Amino acid sequence: MEQKREMLINSCFDLLRGVFSHQQIFNIILGVAAIKWMEQTERYSQSAHMLSSMILNKGHLEDGVKRHEDEYPEFDGIITSLLGRTFETSGEQLKDIYWRMDSEGARTKEDLQKLIKRIVGLGQRENHSGQTPKSITKLVANLQNLTSEDSFADFCAGVSSFALAIFNQSSHKPYYYAEEINTNSHIISRLLMIVNEIENYEIVNKDIFTWDKDDKPKLFDFVVSDPPRNLKYHGKFKKNDPMFRYGLPRQSSMEWAVVQKVIYHMKSTAKGVVIGSKGMLVRSYEDEIRAAIVEDDLIECVITLPENLYENTGIGTEVMILNPQKPAERKGGILFINAQDYRERLNSYQHALTDEGTKKILEAYHHNIIEEGFSKFVPIEEMAKYDYRLNPVEYIEFESLKNHFDQTIPLGDIAEITRGVNVTKKELESLEKDGEYYYLNIRNIDDGDINYEDAIRTRPRSGDWLKRYSIQPGDILLTAKGWETKAALVGDDFRDSFISSNLTRIRVDSSKYNPYILLEFLRSEVGKRMLESIQTGTTITLINNKQLSRMEVPVYSKSMMDEIGGSIKKNQTTYKEKVKDAEQQYEGKRAELMMRLGLDNSKK
Repeated sequence: MEQKREMLINSCFDLLRGVFSHQQIFNIILGVAAIKWMEQTERYSQSAHMLSSMILNKGHLEDGVKRHEDEYPEFDGIITSLLGRTFETSGEQLKDIYWRMDSEGARTKEDLQKLIKRIVGLGQRENHSGQTPKSITKLVANLQNLTSEDSFADFCAGVSSFALAIFNQSSHKPYYYAEEINTNSHIISRLLMIVNEIENYEIVNKDIFTWDKDDKPKLFDFVVSDPPRNLKYHGKFKKNDPMFRYGLPRQSSMEWAVVQKVIYHMKSTAKGVVIGSKGMLVRSYEDEIRAAIVEDDLIECVITLPENLYENTGIGTEVMILNPQKPAERKGGILFINAQDYRERLNSYQHALTDEGTKKILEAYHHNIIEEGFSKFVPIEEMAKYDYRLNPVEYIEFESLKNHFDQTIPLGDIAEITRGVNVTKKELESLEKDGEYYYLNIRNIDDGDINYEDAIRTRPRSGDWLKRYSIQPGDILLTAKGWETKAALVGDDFRDSFISSNLTRIRVDSSKYNPYILLEFLRSEVGKRMLESIQTGTTITLINNKQLSRMEVPVYSKSMMDEIGGSIKKNQTTYKEKVKDAEQQYEGKRAELMMRLGLDNSKK
């Protein structure tokens, strides 16, 4: 049946293609479907049939719509916004769409309600509106039991996906308040409230950071927000704004502004939920705001969901639950949950959180279940050691992987860790003349080895470069940013080089650890996962040196490290020699065969 509805929508779309924009087409189809839905209701039937008659007989639809919206204030501006672009046309397309819906069996109130829901879904997808995925709305709707609550709110509400999920699972209908800056989403959101017969609501078309005229904020029992990942604010925040008592956010990175907005509108007994990115949990320039909110013990739980849940972005999704009235067992800390592996393929470009994952998250959250590799409670004083980073993977995965070994030691205790030098393109061009040193970057780090051939040659910009950014045998070079973390060891055949800021140099104290063993650990599956657990960033991942120094590596006896490290080095040397011999044999044999064919160009 869902496929049939989609075919109907596409056929209506084809009728309007080339005449209106994509957004306008979906609005027009939605407007006609809304009028047909109204025909099946007791409250709007008479007015809707008058509108239908105007569509079919090419009457003055604009006047009819105005009368309808005047008579029913809840529709104020809705039908006008959806169908307004057709008021100046012949109206033939509206007539065709109306009859097509009739001929395809969209006649009952329930059929039309489902059709409207599908039109909205397809419209949001086609226009890349970033609608909250169903698996997330389902999860959030079950984080708080609203059967005894009076109100809830959604800031950056979109088309009210959270509200509909909450209303659909309970007969209790608390007061719903929403703010949405996008005018079209605001109109659709109001229509969906009417079509789903929700009566007690207020949906406002406004920027969520607009200064309220009222001295006191509206307070709610449950507050949610799923802001756009690229949300920016072009206005100015006021230093004395009580909304931002934990610190003024950056206008280019608004997730912690949204968190504070949610807190600002929560009753003392309320819960809040914010959907955000990994960056929200780890960005260093937001650590003071993050620390203040953590120290106030307002964050109850942080959940890592699978990547690629949203249609228009492949980055991961994080859920933060705020609760000023935590249960006793959660006071003074945060429950972290890592559900990133609980995904299923929804389509060719999108995943969904599985039902098993949703159930497991809700059980861990509601029943305080601690499970290695999935959930862990971390005291606030422990988070202070991690600069109040809130990445569940870092706390859960790191600890789980560490338990693979009998004994571990922080990397910073056995090695000196240094980030490379940052040089602008213009500076590098000026340093290339008479350059005697190679300037190594990410592209020069191959599979455990260093490729010097295509590295830029440079000279030091200052005298301290030789000490701070040069390399020597036994150093390990680690890519500090990028999609994939790569590591290589500087061999005895090294060339004088400096490392760029995209690389980190790990200078191992050979009296404490064998560099060949450390390299193999970093390249192992366990090592890679530990590195992933401390990465920051969303689109481009970064490795913070401070966190890297805390990463635990396995402890082995000195005799074992000397034996196995020596064997690894010998094995690597043998491999390189055999590869070199094989290349020489191949080229020699090839030259012989080319000569026999008369294709040798070495002599003319």
